[in-house]
Amino acid sequence: MKIRLHILTAWILIAVAHRAEAQLPPMYEQFNMNQLTFNPGYAGSTGVLDANFFFHRNAVNFGNGSPGTEAITLHTPLANDKVGLGAKVYRDNIGVTTTNFIGLDYAYRIHVSDNLTASIGLEASISSYSVDVTELDAYNGGDPSFTQELESYLKPNAGAGIYLHSDSYYVGVSSVSLFGLVPTNADEKVSDKTNQSFDDVFVLYGTAGALVPINKKLAFKPNVLIKMADSLPTQIDAGIQAIYNNAFLIGATYRTNNSLSFVGEYIYNSDNKITRHEIGIGYSFNTSLVDDGIYLAPSHEIFIIYRFDRHNNHFVNPRFF
Repeated sequence: MKIRLHILTAWILIAVAHRAEAQLPPMYEQFNMNQLTFNPGYAGSTGVLDANFFFHRNAVNFGNGSPGTEAITLHTPLANDKVGLGAKVYRDNIGVTTTNFIGLDYAYRIHVSDNLTASIGLEASISSYSVDVTELDAYNGGDPSFTQELESYLKPNAGAGIYLHSDSYYVGVSSVSLFGLVPTNADEKVSDKTNQSFDDVFVLYGTAGALVPINKKLAFKPNVLIKMADSLPTQIDAGIQAIYNNAFLIGATYRTNNSLSFVGEYIYNSDNKITRHEIGIGYSFNTSLVDDGIYLAPSHEIFIIYRFDRHNNHFVNPRFF
């Protein structure tokens, strides 16, 4: 138990130190079900009012100290499906650091054909980043480094994305941290404590996926997410899910940090000929494939969706991306 505690403590301290120099958006296991979290071009793509909730916890074996993320996203098409609007908020906590984020998204949607739409999206966001070192236990009581008041900073950011989708496939390229492309002057970092503690890192996302029907009741959904960040290794999530009767989904995803995720989801549809409601809930479990990573595993994620169509477009199938 002491070894596990030391490993988790070291991991938290490394993460806190890294966040002191660079801000990275949180990641989710079920990314392909709501890509608005990292691509503003996704806004309005489901064709209905779409609300999503994520609840993610890492290293849950360590109790209340486990890092976690809670997020809510909302988006809808407008202007005869030529515009998509979205909003998202999340709270990300790791160790003594907490990030609160608010983002607004706009997407201009171009209908290339009856079954193909291209979207160009923009995002404006602001983050609140705080460090509460008083939560740490100092080795020497009264150490001023551990008794200072809560430090909190605000910083804006911007994002952009392209999203191409049909009923059977999608492709996207995006970033929600464009300010990370702007270099910070070394002299400013010395004189400005906020810049020193809250630098942005440019992160580029690439996504692709497809829906491959086998028969009337069974389909497969392969998907991939590529995440590239400055000074960090490229990360790839490659997964496949099986969909039965347009309601049940099970699958697995491999991540190049040597971890594996398993996912299950159920979607319920209610159609009263005037309005259409779609409610879904999903659960994902992630575990490490290497010995050292076992001490930081597992992680759990719950995903809830609600979709409402007041015009009742009578979609034949639920949207699975």
